[in-house]
Amino acid sequence: MYLVINSGSTSLKFKIFDEQLKKLDFGIIEKIGQDHSIIEFKNLKETKDVSSHKQALVIVKNYLDAKKIIVTKMIHRIVHGGDKFQAPVKLNSKTIKEISKYNSLAPLHNPINLKTAEHSLNLWKNINHVGVFDTMFFKTLPEKVYSYPINYDIGKKYGIRKFGFHGFSHYGMLQEVSKKLNKKVNNLNIITCHLGGGASICAIKNGKAIEISMGFSPSSGVMMMTRSGTIDHEIIFYLLGCGLKTQEIKDILNYTSGLFGISKIRDLRDIMILCGYKIPGYVSHLKMNKNLKKNAQLALNMFIYSIQRQISSYITLFDKIDAIVFSGGIGERNKDIRNLILKDLKILKNIPSIVVKCDEEKYMLMLSK
Repeated sequence: MYLVINSGSTSLKFKIFDEQLKKLDFGIIEKIGQDHSIIEFKNLKETKDVSSHKQALVIVKNYLDAKKIIVTKMIHRIVHGGDKFQAPVKLNSKTIKEISKYNSLAPLHNPINLKTAEHSLNLWKNINHVGVFDTMFFKTLPEKVYSYPINYDIGKKYGIRKFGFHGFSHYGMLQEVSKKLNKKVNNLNIITCHLGGGASICAIKNGKAIEISMGFSPSSGVMMMTRSGTIDHEIIFYLLGCGLKTQEIKDILNYTSGLFGISKIRDLRDIMILCGYKIPGYVSHLKMNKNLKKNAQLALNMFIYSIQRQISSYITLFDKIDAIVFSGGIGERNKDIRNLILKDLKILKNIPSIVVKCDEEKYMLMLSK
């Protein structure tokens, strides 16, 4: 049996597949490191404190052992593989150490991905552990796209280039749209939008990624939940001159910017409610006031505009577009967000928009072989 692990900063998802890629079991542990963590497995649902990803893995192992599920291979999602890791790699202490060199480029994800893999090596011994990278799907980017217009020698020396992220989601959207439109993958021209806590927009031409909004790190591109997206780099040097430390600025851009930075609200559903939208089944506990509503509306407007601007810039790369595709927690579930994005893009009037519930773990397994 194949066990696929997809670890986030405060979550751990797993799925079990057989040799024919049939999903047999699945589950998620959320709010790791917080009080009242949520455990939702196929045959288990409970709330308990889960202090670490290591403890979460032990819970998963005990659950699988109780069901007599024997794991023969494990697949681990790793966000950033740098310029060295552009294909699946067998994980061991040596390769994990080499991959950790890229941790600073994906601080929200890579350290957790690798710690989870390390713990897995100890819990599931004597089986193959394979790392697959979000960046793999974007190895088809042309040189003129992945190169940055900085000093060429410096760029080469330090491996500075566009890598791209959310690769499994964009790859999955491509595969699913191929089925929906009954069209071969290598004949598809689509713009894919992964919208969640992180967000990225990808242009796929004849089945290959030719442009992606995220670049050297997952912090660039469109505005996100806590990440700024692309900004004028002189802002960083200006803030350094104002007395802020490098790590302070990095933390601001990754953890307290984006929608949260503008609205001071961590949940998009609360932002939407403040802007007058209804979210079925969700009750907001925010105490609303005029200033909060104003900032929420500004944050939403900025978020929508940054996505519209990115999509618009990609339209010119195609003679013909088959579809605009949405996935990710926001892209799949929030129809109002999709409508707001498409509303003012008149050029997309006759292009179908498709919503895809992407099984990233399945595509992680497919790409691991």
